[in-house]
Amino acid sequence: MASRSFGTGQPRVIAHRGASGHRPEHTLAAYELAFRLGADSVETDVLATKDGVLVCRHDMELSRTTDVATNPEFEHLRRTLEVDGVLETGWFVHDFTFEDLRELTIKERWPRKRAGSASYDGRWGIPTLAEVIDLRDRETARIGSRLGVHVELKSPAHLRDQGLWLPELVADQQGLLARQDLTWLSFDREALVDLGATRSVRLFDETPSSKDLTRATEYAGAVGVRRKAVLPRDADGAVGASSLLVEKAHKRDLDVLVWTHRAENQHLPTNLRIGEVPHAHGDAAGEAALLFAAGIDGLITDFPEIAVAARRRQPDLPVAR
Repeated sequence: MASRSFGTGQPRVIAHRGASGHRPEHTLAAYELAFRLGADSVETDVLATKDGVLVCRHDMELSRTTDVATNPEFEHLRRTLEVDGVLETGWFVHDFTFEDLRELTIKERWPRKRAGSASYDGRWGIPTLAEVIDLRDRETARIGSRLGVHVELKSPAHLRDQGLWLPELVADQQGLLARQDLTWLSFDREALVDLGATRSVRLFDETPSSKDLTRATEYAGAVGVRRKAVLPRDADGAVGASSLLVEKAHKRDLDVLVWTHRAENQHLPTNLRIGEVPHAHGDAAGEAALLFAAGIDGLITDFPEIAVAARRRQPDLPVAR
């Protein structure tokens, strides 16, 4: 049975793929910066290489966030493949050995929107999960309090079809599942059940029903939902009162994590935008404050410093359980 209480005090600020608003996502630099900006934990997505190494990538296809397309030695690996119901053409993580994957460097996903981050393109390679945990351990020692890593198992069903079952690969790493400073997330119920981790979070793409929440208690201690599940938007895209989701989850002893908080106007509710420029920053602190006030237990954000500042300004914030 999964643990039902992840809380240790205030709601947690969890840096989405590291401080991905400032550095290319899933780089050691992005994770390190996140902790330096005050994040309590970093969220990392995990996929497996052809030889079973757990690496930190969100996309199975590599060309959007790495320089793979400019490396002629890997042209023979380019192919068309269906991943999670979507047909894609490019280069796929599980077609590379770890040694070959190490030849690639990472680039910013949204270079026009995040030009500052894009200025760091090509500086860093793809890290392993073990390297991220080691970095977190060093940062924990530096600040003197325990920091976390939230690990999302990406596309487990697809990888199983390739002979790579993520729960087995995790279990093969001695002591990994026993660590209380790691939290495991997935949209895939079967993967979480098979993993059997003490700290598991079931992710939902759509707002979970009461029945969904009850079923999640059988194998998870928390649920992860989109912002709109907690702060619904009206027909004009504005937010007001929060939903009852947090209350319903807490009655079932489930924590609630919310994703993904971003600073740019185009990602914010219409009543929290500042100006008309889509890539300009709006009142992201205001949205974070509303989410915290709704009683969430963790906010997954591209800009951890904004979420930390919003949390700090609310002395009467509900305490995460």
